[in-house]
Amino acid sequence: LIKFDTTARYNHWDDQERLMQMKCSLKGAAEELLWNRGAVDTSEQLIKILHDRFGSADQITLNRTRLQSRRRGEGEALNSLVEDIRRLMILTYPGCAEKMYDDVSCEHFLRALNDAKFAARILEKEPKNLDDAYKMAMKMEALDNAVKQSEGKERMNLDREKKPPAQMVRNYREGE
Repeated sequence: LIKFDTTARYNHWDDQERLMQMKCSLKGAAEELLWNRGAVDTSEQLIKILHDRFGSADQITLNRTRLQSRRRGEGEALNSLVEDIRRLMILTYPGCAEKMYDDVSCEHFLRALNDAKFAARILEKEPKNLDDAYKMAMKMEALDNAVKQSEGKERMNLDREKKPPAQMVRNYREGE
């Protein structure tokens, strides 16, 4: 609604125009909600209907549960995880103070990593907010992946240095 209100003010829409634009922009469950309603005469009425259905305390409780149980899926990119944490934070704590948002979102992100040792390494760096924690996680994960790749290449090089079985047999026959 914030985005819609900004657009309406910018375009100098009166209440009737706001109502028509709002009705035309609804999708899915929000659009279906109007099918079972009588006439909606003002944008304020429509906002109240939408708020009663989608902006209730039940929705906040549901989003809080989703936020608390959110865990990183196998192979899920960190940017996908952090964006979902941000979305759930906004839905769960609308209008919360910045300091609280920073602390709580960072805690949820670290828990959602689903790797206590990795989260502890990030926590040691004392991230100030979600963005800091995300940047640290990205760097650490990139370094961890580089080390794994390097170790894999070293093993391959060691294997290549070993003589193939056919060479070993020839050397044995030649008396080496």
